[in-house]
Amino acid sequence: MIKKILSIAILAFTLAAPAQMNAQDIQRTTIEQEQKEVSIAVNDATLYIKNAEHQMVEIYNMTGVKVVSYRIDSNSKSIDLNQLPKGCYIVKVGKVARKVYLR
Repeated sequence: MIKKILSIAILAFTLAAPAQMNAQDIQRTTIEQEQKEVSIAVNDATLYIKNAEHQMVEIYNMTGVKVVSYRIDSNSKSIDLNQLPKGCYIVKVGKVARKVYLR
């Protein structure tokens, strides 16, 4: 019964909301749908990131301490990680996180 009431309330709210979207909202929705998934890869001590323009890259050690962060200003970026000790790290870009090993 509660689910039915909630469904009716959501439907009523949806119908009451303005039906028109302005051009900026439509453009933003289109851009968000066209964005590709962030790609994170490592080769030796170089980190390669694609499709992450205007985002932050955060690198954490295995104890959860942030060891370094970078701002990505282009669609693809390579970051030299030679300054970090060998080991396992978590690389986070926006909502995407990957585990990488530096050898």
